[in-house]
Amino acid sequence: MIRPIIIALFAFTLVALIGLWVVSGGPRRTFERISNIEILGSGTPEDEVSFRLPWQPVELFPTLDITNALNVSVSVGEEGGLLGAQNELDALEAEYERLNREASQLRTFGAPSPSADAVSIAQDTLGIRESTPEREYVEIVAGYQNDAPISLAGWYLESALSRTRIPIPPAAAPFIAGATNTLVPVTLEPGGRVVLVSGSSPVGISFRENACTGYLEQFQSFELSLPHECPSPRAILPLTEENLRLYGDSCFDTLSSLAPCEFPQNLPDTLWPSCRAFLADTFSYNGCVARERSRPSFNGTTWRIYLGAGELWRNSHDAIRLLDAQGRTVDVFVY
Repeated sequence: MIRPIIIALFAFTLVALIGLWVVSGGPRRTFERISNIEILGSGTPEDEVSFRLPWQPVELFPTLDITNALNVSVSVGEEGGLLGAQNELDALEAEYERLNREASQLRTFGAPSPSADAVSIAQDTLGIRESTPEREYVEIVAGYQNDAPISLAGWYLESALSRTRIPIPPAAAPFIAGATNTLVPVTLEPGGRVVLVSGSSPVGISFRENACTGYLEQFQSFELSLPHECPSPRAILPLTEENLRLYGDSCFDTLSSLAPCEFPQNLPDTLWPSCRAFLADTFSYNGCVARERSRPSFNGTTWRIYLGAGELWRNSHDAIRLLDAQGRTVDVFVY
């Protein structure tokens, strides 16, 4: 009975004290004391900056040094490092601008060619830095977006450092082995390319690739390999009743063993003379050209141009310009 009375009396007293504290402005006064922080010190850089709450006795609550917390300046060493990095960045930007201006001057030297956006020099530093003339080359490509062929008649390459000028010579299209060939200007179809080799041609002449070009590499050595995409032997002589009577069954067994772009050698003695004559006339470069040249897919898109010179281009750095017949700049290759 006494215990509940004591608890009720205690609760009443606690509520009364809280009420008096609120009526007397207790919350407002407490907030003002907490927010009133005293900043101590004379204000000079040598003085330390500190603070304490107004009601804290100095003896029990010594002021706290907050000088380092308020100081956000960069130290001398750090400032020097930042300035050095900034200076280095500025120097790199200046160098980049200089190189960009020089490249721009090279590209715009002289009047630009109308073909400047249609034909370009391939950015191939491997071929241009070869030390063997038969492996050193510059490649020129035509854009796939072109709507018409572009003739390179009278065009040439020029070195910015040595001032060497190399005209782009005409070529055979198609090349006929062992014959006097008619030479025509290089003409690039959309997506076509020209491989300008510094050395001499293994067949003695420049030429346009075609569906039979792979035969040329069987007996000549090309440092830059040719494509091996000749017509299939079995497609040339289909297995029919009439062909069996003309050439014999062993002729078709021999055809099955032939690889594309390969002239038949070491033929078996069992072959009929008609089969031997057919194979010798058909599976050779000239025989392939005679058979395939009327097909729309005969001509390739690549020209092999041999300049018949020694090493032409610098192995370190240079700027090579492609110029049209009027001396206008088509493209520049800086390496």
